[in-house]
Parts: sequence; C-alpha cells; structure tokens
Amino acid sequence: MNDVNWTEVMTTYDESQAEVIKIALAEEDIPCTIENAHQGGFTGVFQARVLVPENFVHAAKKLLESHKET
Repeated sequence: MNDVNWTEVMTTYDESQAEVIKIALAEEDIPCTIENAHQGGFTGVFQARVLVPENFVHAAKKLLESHKET
C-alpha cells in the first residue's frame, strides 16, 4: 500500500473558500483533502487545512499564488 504524505498548503476559517480551492486544485489534477472541513455549529471557529500530497506542493502553491493575483 502506498502511504501519502499530505502537506498543508493553506488554512482558512472559511469552509466555502477551502472547497473552492479544492475544486480548483482538482481541475489541475492535483489531489486535495480538507482537514476540519465539517465543523457543524462551530463554523469559523476552527481552521480548515487544505492538504495535498507532498509531491504536488509546488504546483498547488503556484496555483494558489496565481489566484491571489487575480
């Protein structure tokens, strides 16, 4: 079995923003998962962590930077 080393590329208190980022990464064939996504009644209290496999970190950060500039 191949263990994936998930690495954080961003955090946000906005679960919707994390989901949009996940979709954008998926469109570029970058695997992604969100940690702490379903916070129930505590939305905005805990940070959602956007994670990608270690070998996709550079591509993910490049994509995130390009979206910041727009």
